Parts: sequence; structure tokens; C-alpha cells
Amino acid sequence: VDSAVMLDVNGFISETNDTNIFLVSDNQILTPTTDSCLPGLTRQTILEIAAKEGIITHEKNLSNTDLYSADEVFTSGTIGEITPVLEADGRKIGDGKAGSMTKRIQKLYSAHAYENGEPIPFKKPLKRADEN
Repeated sequence: VDSAVMLDVNGFISETNDTNIFLVSDNQILTPTTDSCLPGLTRQTILEIAAKEGIITHEKNLSNTDLYSADEVFTSGTIGEITPVLEADGRKIGDGKAGSMTKRIQKLYSAHAYENGEPIPFKKPLKRADEN
């Protein structure tokens, strides 16, 4: 198990233990409301990118049934950026591979980060762990 899906007090999906979660159904992106999860920066960026690209998104209550029947699932976070979810509770999501919408969002997010990110200058080169 890499992550656990967290539920809110009403039994709806809120997030994973360390990332926001997105479902793709009928070429639309669904994500839980921020009533019971952190409104992550990566999550917000995905919603903005999707809107700009004309991808329909919905912030709504999502059940485990929605998760199991989704065409695709991915998570978002600062470290992992956009990560496909291939199975949940031992059930394959879609065809068990990263889906086309997930790959599209990964590419769009990567381009956005490259165009809008700020380089962090280092005063001296970093050494690899195996170097003296």
C-alpha cells in the first residue's frame, strides 16, 4: 500500500494520507471539495490548467463507488506532482494503466511548472551522496 484514501465524517472521499485525489469519468475531472481536505497548491493549479484547456471539472462529494468505477484516478502533491493510481483496494482502476487524461494533465502541469517556476540558485554545486 502506497497511500490510504481518507474519508470525511460523512463517509465521502476527502484526500489520501499525503495528497489530493482526482477521478476521471467520462472525460471529466472530479475532485472532492475542500471541506475536509487541504486546498493544495498543486490541486488548485490542476483545476486552473484544466479550465484553461476546456476540460470540465467538478468539485463534489465522491464515494468509494465513484472511485472504483472511475476511468482513471490520479493524485497530486508538491513532491509527486501528478501520480496515476492504478488500483484501489485491490481493484484495478480502468485498464490498470495511466490513462490519457492523467498523461495529459501531467504534460500540462509540467509545462506550466517550467514556464512559471522560479529556479533556485545554488552557491556551489551539490555533491552526490557517493562523492567525498
